[in-house]
Amino acid sequence: MFVSALISCVSCKHCKPDPRDFHSHRPKLAPLQAKSWLIDLDVPGFGNAALAVPIAATSARSLVIALHGSADRPEWACAALRSIAGPGPFVLCPRGRARADFPVDDPRYTFGSSDDTARELRVALAELKRRFKVYVASGPVVFAGFELGADQVGMIAGQEPSFFSRLLLIEPSPASWPSSQAALFGRTGGQRVLFAFGPAHRDELALRAVLTSRGGAESKAVFLGEGPVTLEPATRRVLGQNWSWLTAPAKAAPIEDLAGNPLPAGRPKAPQPSDQ
Repeated sequence: MFVSALISCVSCKHCKPDPRDFHSHRPKLAPLQAKSWLIDLDVPGFGNAALAVPIAATSARSLVIALHGSADRPEWACAALRSIAGPGPFVLCPRGRARADFPVDDPRYTFGSSDDTARELRVALAELKRRFKVYVASGPVVFAGFELGADQVGMIAGQEPSFFSRLLLIEPSPASWPSSQAALFGRTGGQRVLFAFGPAHRDELALRAVLTSRGGAESKAVFLGEGPVTLEPATRRVLGQNWSWLTAPAKAAPIEDLAGNPLPAGRPKAPQPSDQ
């Protein structure tokens, strides 16, 4: 298993549940303390991750993982996803690697291979669990990405779709979510995918959403307008309006082939990294 064992802890309840949070109705914990809503999380062997903390939480909280774009910062990704998801969950934003073509007073970051990012994410998840213990809820996470980050989400999610079961793909490359993956994601544990995009790949990504639904995972396509896709407030508002759909309990969706013909309900075992 990729990371499911890293996020296992005692489930808890808070007094005023956030309707956008996965976990409510649990016994109270002492209010979670932190110096700021956004902190650095040490990730041994990698750069510090940014972490948006649900300050004063009195229950175990769900987790959102956010991967930034190709010339970006994890702090920006965390701010965007905190705005979209609300104050309830933890938001973990890996740093990736520094770009050498930006000055030291304006650092930007990118990601290497998806395998490199997966290794960084494993360490970050282990450190998150070590530091915040019972405040981190067990169960699947929402895995979000922007542009290059969305491409990597698509590639990494296929390793364990039952854990990375809810995806937010903002302006991904269609090649990072091929029709074969669209067909298999729901059959191997995936539950929902929200595609958000501008005009560049509008038709292709709308088709990927249809194919993902036919594969048994609910999907939704959101057009963000004719201009360049950013994570500015207008985009955040649109995605925030769709957040409750992404995190709501999943329905049992019929499984169809790429042509829309019904398939047997049996779900094949998810492919393991050693099989690829």
